[in-house]
Formats: sequence, structure tokens, C-alpha cells
Amino acid sequence: MTNFQGPLDFRDGYLPAARGLPVPTIETTALLAVLLAYAVGFAILYPLAQTSVVKSVSTGAAPALMEVVGH
Repeated sequence: MTNFQGPLDFRDGYLPAARGLPVPTIETTALLAVLLAYAVGFAILYPLAQTSVVKSVSTGAAPALMEVVGH
């Protein structure tokens, strides 16, 4: 079998530097973006849900007080 690729250049003992952004940097940025979006969504939706629960409790329809249908 013949090798058609030329040998790697190891003039200084190191592999050539990769071009572009390294993959772990992109993955870390994506993870941070997802976590930030989750935190922002939680910060926006939590007060809305809390308001809804307070309204339900004030009308006497608290989840702990509701009976199971059919029993």
C-alpha cells in the first residue's frame, strides 16, 4: 500500500496550530447562552406563575385544597 500524503512538518516538535476557534470555546459559549436564556426565562415566568397561584389561593382554589375529581 502506498502513502500519498506527505509527512507532517515537525520542525519545532509541535503540531501546526489549528485555524479558527477551538471547538471547546464554541461549546462553552453555547452552554453559557442556554443557561442564560434559562435564567432569563425563569426570572420572567416565575412572577407570572406566582401571581396566578396567589389569585387561585385568594379565590379558594388552592392546589392543596382541590379535591380529586370522582372521589
